[in-house]
Amino acid sequence: MVFKFDSLNNVKSAVENKDINISIEVYKQIKKAFYSKVKRNKVIAFSIQLKDNIVDFELGRDQWKQSLTTCMDVFAVNDMFEECIEIQKILKEL
Repeated sequence: MVFKFDSLNNVKSAVENKDINISIEVYKQIKKAFYSKVKRNKVIAFSIQLKDNIVDFELGRDQWKQSLTTCMDVFAVNDMFEECIEIQKILKEL
């Protein structure tokens, strides 16, 4: 998924404020890579469009635990408990 932003400051703000849509996308991409038969060492967590440029945000496997923990915090606040349970399963295996 490509998120559209007007400026880098808006991107920074969305990430710092733990935007639910970005969190959902990060979770989906890590989950997809985790359960893939091909072991991946990084994922494109999400992409942004700034004017005419598209920028991919990659997460290395060593960043997955922290990213999933953050996603779980966001999901808990938004009553997305099924996703929290799935994240806990993934975290145990990482």
